[in-house]
Amino acid sequence: MTLALLFALPGVLIYSVRPDLRTVIARVVLFSLPFAFTEFLFYPDYWEPVFLFDLGRRIGFGIEDFLFVAGLAAFSATAYAACCNRAYAPCGSTTARACAVRALLLFSCAGALLACMLAGGIAVIYAACLAMLGAGVTAAIFRRDLVMPALAGAFIATALYFVLCRIVDLVIPGMFQTVWHTEKFLGVFAAGVPVEELLYGWAAGFAATVFYPYVFDLRFVKRNIERHA
Repeated sequence: MTLALLFALPGVLIYSVRPDLRTVIARVVLFSLPFAFTEFLFYPDYWEPVFLFDLGRRIGFGIEDFLFVAGLAAFSATAYAACCNRAYAPCGSTTARACAVRALLLFSCAGALLACMLAGGIAVIYAACLAMLGAGVTAAIFRRDLVMPALAGAFIATALYFVLCRIVDLVIPGMFQTVWHTEKFLGVFAAGVPVEELLYGWAAGFAATVFYPYVFDLRFVKRNIERHA
């Protein structure tokens, strides 16, 4: 629960100081919530946290998963815009059906990649990273203007992810050694944080940065502070 609550803080901060990004956050959070149900793929092989009401063991996911994916989506989708003083502008007219088709394309791409890699025996944490990256690259193929924002967003999101993980490690010393089954994977740490977590943060930042503008046919523009105040 500590990790889930901490991951909500950057999104809450961005929501409070950037009113123009509130709709973005609300939408990407809604899109992200179904991913909470994928926890059963990670638990208990990748990690084994304690869930409220022991829901992880009982049903394969918990309340914490919804908080985590919502928090991660909120800040990874808006980190680039918030940190680089960017806003969204329409690329052209679009319809709800067109938005739904683009969203379905990205979800289908990620789902198909994840399923194929898991079937091929790739560990779920790496499969999840590659699936998110694949979806992000798919969007970038259609929208080359989103490549640089995606890369910048990925690195900003990774930096935030690292800071949040370091805070968790300070609050609960040794958590990454006892809750995460790092011995099954690379066993490499960056200042106490498993490298798999940083890869996950990078992939999430890349995919989330391109997701919203691709699906809703928007582009990044320099923010007019007076207009968006």
